[in-house]
Amino acid sequence: MALLTSAAIQGYCDYTRRRIAYAKYKIGSTYYKVPIESVKTSSAGVVEISFKIELSSGSGEVSEVQLYDTDSQLWLSKTERLKMDSVAEGFLYVVQLNISEIMS
Repeated sequence: MALLTSAAIQGYCDYTRRRIAYAKYKIGSTYYKVPIESVKTSSAGVVEISFKIELSSGSGEVSEVQLYDTDSQLWLSKTERLKMDSVAEGFLYVVQLNISEIMS
């Protein structure tokens, strides 16, 4: 039996939406800070955070993505391997967070 109500789970989703401030991605040894494009909660209760990954010149490989909160604290770090072959190429990167209660 779940202890948290659907209102409580929605509260955690809303809190996450308010706290996420910006993203960073790493190409080579350089991190690039980018704004969050959108933060939405799906009908299934999944928080979806999206941001753009774009090259300013040349090509490269994104090796890590990160999310930060409004206090500049790291909330998420994920190793990636996204190859970008030209400046015309870019990604809309979406992080999906499923906030749920797990009984143990």
